[in-house]
Amino acid sequence: MKTILNLGKWLFILPFAVFGFLHFGPLEFTIDYIPDYLPFKVFWIYFSGACLIAFAASAAFKKFDKLASVLLALELILFVLLIHIPKAIEGDFVQFIGIFRDTVMAGAALIYAKFVASDQRFVK
Repeated sequence: MKTILNLGKWLFILPFAVFGFLHFGPLEFTIDYIPDYLPFKVFWIYFSGACLIAFAASAAFKKFDKLASVLLALELILFVLLIHIPKAIEGDFVQFIGIFRDTVMAGAALIYAKFVASDQRFVK
């Protein structure tokens, strides 16, 4: 049972690494997600991908993993507020899935920070 439960950590970390690397793929798959009111669309795609990869590396190597998981939750909440909600209001029904998916992942990242992260530097 312990082995199966330990697998959960990796099932959480690895998809973020893959998703991060996918941000560096063809831009036509991601550019439409960036709202028109945000300048430098390509920068935001690469920056968010780099942040996802940074979380995965931090969590895998147990260095600053508590901070990284809190910042991951912040990134996901920003996705909800800046991307999914405005596009859902415009009538893109698929963005409702994004709202709940990223909200769940943000909650999971905070649970990871509280119960799984091993770096104690930011604990008071």
